[in-house]
This record gives sequence, structure tokens and C-alpha cells, in this order.
Amino acid sequence: MVYYVHMKHITKRILATVIAFGLVMPQTAFLATDAPFNPNFLLSDEELQSWESMSRTDIQAFLDGRQSYLSTYRTEDKNGVQRLAADIIYNAAAENKINPKYVLVKLQKEQSLITAQQPTQKQLDGATGYGISDGCGWDCATYKNNQGFGKQVDSAAAIMRWYYDNVSSQSWIKRPPLSYTIDGEFITPASLATGFLYTYTPHLQGNKNFWSLWQSWFDQVYPDGTILKTDTDPTVYLIQSGKKRAFASMTALATRYDPKRIIIVPSTELSRYDKGSDISLPNYSVVNAGGTYYLLDYDTKRPFASSDTVRQLGYNPDEILDATQDELTTYTNGKIISAENADPLGQVVQLKENSALYYIQDNEYHLIYDKAIQKENFPHLKITPGTLEKLKGLTQGEPVKMKNGTLVLVQGDNKVYVIENGKKRHIASEAVFAGLGYDSKNIVTINEFAGIIHETGEPIYLRNDVVTTAPSTNATPQTETSTSTEEPVQTQNSTPIEDRMIRTPQDQLSFIGKKFETSIDSYIIADYATGSILAGKNIDTVRPTASLAKVMTTYMLMKEGLNLNASVVYNSATQKTPPEFHRYRITDGERVRNADLLGAVLISSMNTPVRMLVSSVTNNEAGFVSKINAQLKDWGLTSSSWKDVYGGAIDNNTTAREYLTIFTKATTNATLKQYLGTPSYSYDEMLDLDGQPHHFDDHSNDLMKDNSLSFSIMASKTGYIYESGDNIAMLVQRKSDGKQFVVIALGNPEHGNRFSSPKALTEWAMTQF
Repeated sequence: MVYYVHMKHITKRILATVIAFGLVMPQTAFLATDAPFNPNFLLSDEELQSWESMSRTDIQAFLDGRQSYLSTYRTEDKNGVQRLAADIIYNAAAENKINPKYVLVKLQKEQSLITAQQPTQKQLDGATGYGISDGCGWDCATYKNNQGFGKQVDSAAAIMRWYYDNVSSQSWIKRPPLSYTIDGEFITPASLATGFLYTYTPHLQGNKNFWSLWQSWFDQVYPDGTILKTDTDPTVYLIQSGKKRAFASMTALATRYDPKRIIIVPSTELSRYDKGSDISLPNYSVVNAGGTYYLLDYDTKRPFASSDTVRQLGYNPDEILDATQDELTTYTNGKIISAENADPLGQVVQLKENSALYYIQDNEYHLIYDKAIQKENFPHLKITPGTLEKLKGLTQGEPVKMKNGTLVLVQGDNKVYVIENGKKRHIASEAVFAGLGYDSKNIVTINEFAGIIHETGEPIYLRNDVVTTAPSTNATPQTETSTSTEEPVQTQNSTPIEDRMIRTPQDQLSFIGKKFETSIDSYIIADYATGSILAGKNIDTVRPTASLAKVMTTYMLMKEGLNLNASVVYNSATQKTPPEFHRYRITDGERVRNADLLGAVLISSMNTPVRMLVSSVTNNEAGFVSKINAQLKDWGLTSSSWKDVYGGAIDNNTTAREYLTIFTKATTNATLKQYLGTPSYSYDEMLDLDGQPHHFDDHSNDLMKDNSLSFSIMASKTGYIYESGDNIAMLVQRKSDGKQFVVIALGNPEHGNRFSSPKALTEWAMTQF
């Protein structure tokens, strides 16, 4: 198959956007998050030794941006050569392999030389305080020998390098894991850099001042994935892993990010970030590096098996770029591309059965919870129609998460977030949104499940010491304290989750007994005492179980001898479910009774507690699933199979007819029946480590609280995943005569009103049988 997205087509399409939006970005004030002062950790060793974090130009821009006296100050360096202050600082940092940011902070902390408009000669001569001790002050011989701006700057950098080189042989140099009493406080340095700073300045307040200046000037403000530039320099930077990476061309930028999202900041803001490697090559380009061909996919380079493979896949030789190995050093190696990789960049497939979107690459499929994610992450890929057969034989991967730097609004959640490394970080207020220079036009609305798979990270606040500009008209008004109950307007980027459920085609519908008109895909009404099927729709259609799987899992747990008086210690490495399924509040090392975990599983349908319970009877969860499937086979249930213990996988399958057997057998167990019929629960952890021991919740079936029903619910279980729609199983008892029925509904598309149709179905059954 010929690769259908050629670079020249991408480039033409993108450059038009660049021209349209390159000069209209608003400038913002600099902002950051507040962090508490930890006297045991002032600076990491990586930070102190990052000597290439600022170029000579960056240092000059830092001084110019603050209108510092040093920006034009010229004096002798350590060798007596007349140089600008920026050159002296840069040379000292480079020679000693010490971060120039450290030197800049020392100049301010010791003599206020960054902000002083007319510093005295004494301030300049003692620029970094080197050699000035508590005992002899300005008369110390060490200071006299290193007097003068040039010598002071060099000595401040050189002594840090000397500490690194001699810490193992000089016991007086402070270092971890030893502890020291400093100004009456017990300090245990967490890094060598911290120990060295206390060795240089053996005072708590002085080092707190150093830390505060560093945080104010050089702490990272913008999340990874942000695109920044200044109003005086055309260079555009990507913030990535705390560093600024310059785009060498607008093509390199626009093949990765939308230029509309560039934020203009002061040059002082960019000086906060260490300089990373330039991004010189366009994304998705094929490059030839010394005879080896690669496909570039963001930060990954995928080698082709051979030059013939490049030709066989239909790449145009005129579009192949020459590259050096140095240009590719920052790329990680990806999987080899063979001639069998018809779509090396992957495919976006939309299933005919339920309109769900999947990203398929290298024999793995990844669910795309919302079309907005597809538009942001894969704008270069066309959507290809397909069926469930397309997924067979492939491995299920993690759901696709939104690209770094994307602003999102989650439906049902009145907050705006920015995505960073798979997490959503709440932008704390309108003032923060405006101050960071964000534009509300760039907010993407996603559905609630797309929001859930992005765990919540640390929020973004303003610094207390920054006076921000007035809120921009681009700012969004949503705040954490908003009490608005209005649902967010669904945009064209947001995919209705109700439309994603797998449905039985209209020409394949089948009914048993009396017919009840409903949008539910499959239902069954049965006499509980006899098992007789009274009515049904598509009762032999195979559908995902979702959390109805938990009933079978707990049945097997009881059969395997689950001890409800025992307890489980939580271990996230082996027991935590994927982020989209993990809603249970628990911390590693906390202990919970099995009886309480069973309530969390069967009453409020928590997922992680299921894995905790399974771990209490076996260390082999996969083997336990095999036992479940063996039991299903023994019962003659040929259409039912379990993939996991909690129901998250799409291939946990059953039919309404077969689930009737499962649910009936489970409710013959008095313990399970009692839990399934309990309207709420509460308990405390046996061992609490996070100060939140108490748990409580209501039954996941809201009908348990409806007193207007003509029936009582004796036992019930609900379930929902994307593909299944809402599922529910109930053992009910008619109030008029005590007759009991089993009602099972699989594939209810009305997620926002998910109990209405099952209630109507059951009330109908009470009048018909």
C-alpha cells in the first residue's frame, strides 16, 4: 500500500496556517506554581551541573530583560581581559561545568547585582560573596585574593566544581546522608548540591533566599507541550521535560503542533528553561542517515528494514531528507518497519457496529474515547471504516490520551485543564488562564470517559509575588468554585458516548413471548423460581458484560473459599486497575477487610477491590480467570467467556440467556445475594496511611432508592463500558403477591438516563406475568 500522507502535502497545508496565525499572538506575564520550601532539598545535582542551560545570548537576554546594570557592565575577567558581564558569567559556568543560573542567583542573593540600578564598587568587588565569612568578613584573606567581579564570578562557579571533585576526601564538605544543625534546625541534605550550598553559606535564611530566587526566576511555569516565543525573536520553542527546544523551521513546528497555540512571553520567561536540543526535522518525514532510513514519529525514529522497504512502501525518493546521526540522537529507537507494515504511522478505524474509534499500529489497538482526541493527535490520518473483525488477533493497548499542551473541558465538569504527560492539570482560575496567555478558542471539549482516562495532576496557580495583567477577553470563566449546573455545550469535536454502543442490526432483531418496545438492545424476563423465560429480546446475542462480570468473579471467589474475616494489603503494582477503571481511594500499604472489599465490589461496583480480593485467594490472577471460564464451560455456557476479573475488557462476553444462569446461580449464595441487595455501605480501613480511612457509598442501581416501584429489588448489579452500553441485572419481588422475577437488560444506550428504561421494562413485566 502506498503511504498516502506525503510530506509536501502536509507542508503546503500547514504553511498556509503558519502565515495566517504567525503574528497575532497576545503577550502574557510570567507565572508559576507555588511550592513549599524544603530546607533539605534546595537544588538537584542535575540542576546545579546543567552548564549548558543558558547560552551566552540567553544570559545577555536575561540581564537585558531585567534592565540590569550588569547588562552593559564591562570589567576584567579572572585573567585581566576586559569583557562584558554576560561573557564573564558564561565563561565561568562553561569552564567549571556549573549552571550559569546558579551564578545569576548568587549575584542577586549576595549583592543584589541583578536588580541594583547603581551598585557600589564594594558590591561589584564582592559580587558573589566568595571568601567573605562570618569570622573576618570583608577583611578575609580569601576574599582579598579573589576581589573583583571577574574573580568573584569564577570562584563561585569553581568552588562548586571543586566540592564535586573532592567531596569524598574532604569530610568538612556537607553531603547526604549526613545531618547537620544549621541555625538550630536539623538539616539532612537530599542532594550533593544542597550540601554544597550549605557549605558555601552555612545559614538557613540565606539558602532560603537562594531557593526563592531560583524558584522565582527559573522554576518551570508552563506545562510540557506548550509552544512559546518572545516578541523580539522569531524563534519558537517547545517546552519539553522542563527544557526549551527551538524549532529550526516553521515546518518542523507545524508538522507537530498547531501554530495558533503559540504564546508570546517576555524573554525573561524563556530564560527560566534550560536549553534543549533543537527540533530540526519535520515530523513524519523519512530521512536517510548514512544509508539507514528512518521514519520520524514525534520523538521516535523507526528504522526501515532496508532501502528496498522504503521503495516498496511507496515513498517518493524526492521527499526523503538527508540527516546526520547528530540530528537523530535525541530520538528514541522504535520498532523496525518491514514491507508488511502497510501503514507504519498506524490507522484510525471507525467500527461499523458502534461508530467507536480505534488507533491501530504494530498489531495493537487503542481505544479513542472521543473524536476530539483523534483530531488533535492524528490530524494526518484519515478515518477508515471497519468492523469488529478488524480487532481480532490484535493486542489491546492503553486508550489514546490527548497530546501534551492541549486545553480541555470535560463534559459535566466545570473546569478547564491542560494535558501534561497523560494527566489533566486544572487551571485554577480565570486569572491564571488569562495570565498564562491561553486562548479560549483553543479549548477542546471531550466526553466524561475521555476525561477519566487522564488522571488528575497538580493544579496550576499564579505565584503570590506576581501582579498579573487583567483577565483577557480570551479567558474562560470556569473556576473551581463555580456553582453552575448547566451542562457544557457539546462541540463538533466531542463525540456523544451514547452513540458508541455496539448494537444489533434492525434486520437481526428477535423476540420471545410478549414484546416490549424499548431501545435496550437485549433483555430477558424470567421466573426466578422455575427459570422459565417469559419474554426476551435478542437473548442469544453476544454482548460485553462490563461490571456484570463481577457477579461471576465473586461467585468463584466464594467457591474458592474467600475468607471474609481476612484482609488484604493494597499493592498498586499488582492490584490497581487501569486509570479509566480505578476510582477506588486507597494508598499502597493500606489494609482493608475482605468483607468490606466485597461490599465495594457488589454494591458500588468498584474495580480495584476485585483484584484485591482475587489476590487473597491466589497469586495467579490469569489462572483464576481460567477457572471462571472452566466453570462457565461446565455449566454449558458456550457464548460466555471472561477476559479479566472486573469487566473492563471488551471481550468479557455473555448473552442475556446465559447471564440468567450466572445470576441465578450466584444469588443462590446467601452472602452474595445479601450484598447485591444492600442499598449502601460504610466502613473504615483496618490500616490507614493517608488520613482518610472512611469509605461509604450507595448502590450503583439508583432504583434501589425509588419507593414508588411496584416491586422490591432483592439483588442487583449494574455495569457499563463504552461498547456495552448500560447493563443491569435484577432479582425483583412483586409487592402484590411476592412472586420473584429476574430482569436482565444488556445494551441500554441511554447512559444519561440509564435507569428509566429498565424501570419501565420491569414495571411492564409486573403487569404481564
